[in-house]
Amino acid sequence: MKKHNIIINFFLTILILSTLPIQAQTSKQKKNVLLIMVDDMNDWVGAFGGHPQAKTPYMDALAKKGVIFKRTYCSAPLCNPSRASMLTGYQPFKTGVYGNIENFREMNGFENTITLPQYFEKNGYKTAAAGKIFHSPRGTKPEPKKGSDPGSFQQEHKGNLGVPFPPAAERHQHGIDFKRAGIKGSKTRSFDWLGINIEDEKTHDWKSANYAANFLQEKHDKPFFLACGIFRPHLPLYAPQKYFDMFDEETIQLPKVMSQDLNDVGKIGTNWIGRGKLHKEVLRNNQWKAFVKAYLANLAYADACVGHLLNGLEKSNYKENTIVVLMGDHGWHLGEKEHWSKQTLWEEATKTPLIIYDPSKGEKGVSLKTVSLIDIYPTLIDLCELPKKDDLDGNSFAHLISNPNGKWEHPALTTKQKGNHTLRSEDFRYIVYADGEEELYDHRTDPNEWKNEIDNSKHKNIIQNFRSQLKKILSK
Repeated sequence: MKKHNIIINFFLTILILSTLPIQAQTSKQKKNVLLIMVDDMNDWVGAFGGHPQAKTPYMDALAKKGVIFKRTYCSAPLCNPSRASMLTGYQPFKTGVYGNIENFREMNGFENTITLPQYFEKNGYKTAAAGKIFHSPRGTKPEPKKGSDPGSFQQEHKGNLGVPFPPAAERHQHGIDFKRAGIKGSKTRSFDWLGINIEDEKTHDWKSANYAANFLQEKHDKPFFLACGIFRPHLPLYAPQKYFDMFDEETIQLPKVMSQDLNDVGKIGTNWIGRGKLHKEVLRNNQWKAFVKAYLANLAYADACVGHLLNGLEKSNYKENTIVVLMGDHGWHLGEKEHWSKQTLWEEATKTPLIIYDPSKGEKGVSLKTVSLIDIYPTLIDLCELPKKDDLDGNSFAHLISNPNGKWEHPALTTKQKGNHTLRSEDFRYIVYADGEEELYDHRTDPNEWKNEIDNSKHKNIIQNFRSQLKKILSK
């Protein structure tokens, strides 16, 4: 009997010891990444305080768990160059990707670029995507859409974007005269808004979120890098009617503006916004409140799609080991500086929300450090403890997840077309255009960038410092 007990104890000991390596491996398991990109999302998300009537409960709930980066800026105020920069880790002035027609893989020297998801794949990760991550998703046709990068993801949802369009007879009821406004091209088709009688589950963005949510319910034998793009509030602002019903047009609060705001702005800046012609047309048709309502409605719809995905994460086995990164790709003007779009170097177009939640750190708070979307690549490398990639243009701010007010001395660079740049620090914005015109805004006293201080002698040293910083960055 005694011998029998010894044998039993021996095998129990072997069994316990055999589980230890497995437990150790589990405790050191690589972190997963869930990257959520919301198209054309400015800082009107509730947690960022950009608009008092925003209804974004799911994004706000994530913000309460993670770190809010209230001063986050894009590398370019346009979809393709912003995304290409963030996902390659290289600035637009290096790749030459300034607009929506260029493909970074066709640019000399960047044909074999290792993108952010590819770098994770090289380090043992499974990669998957849904919706718009690169400028175009993979698409439904046999050949990938131009602007996509199918080699970056091992699997990709081949769906459409946004919400199905309403019948042609129901579109463009706003009375905008595009010829009078000087608008040509795609914007004549996309500058529109309407509530549609459709269930969330039948919309394209919801299907993208659902694809990602289902991915999280599956069993994975590797850590994963999962990316999901939500297309709204990108134009046209079509969303399910119930989100329009959440807002009363009569009580909509408009952005703060100042008359004659463009008097101290240079020629290139005013040309970019069409000299305010579209703004005048919106006012002539009394559509400002209607458009703001539509943007808020589409933002609320985007939030619901994000919420569906986050609920999927919460129900999964990966919620304790998945870093969540929620971001826009750039901002959007809704009448500020008489502009209705992105594509400027001012605050409204360059600023976008960023929330990072790392459950392993358990940190939450607000960082007022000025970071850039180009910093995402090196930051995720550090957070996931992957080997360094030394050729990236961005800087890791992984330490700010643990200490939101930690040391950080990097201004955020945004570029629009060749030779036009802005640097944003915690207190100032400096702009220089290709023709040499400059602007300086003091955000301590002028958060709306109403007064160009470039000729103010008391800022002489600040201006010179910005010029030196920009020269150094462009020479790298």
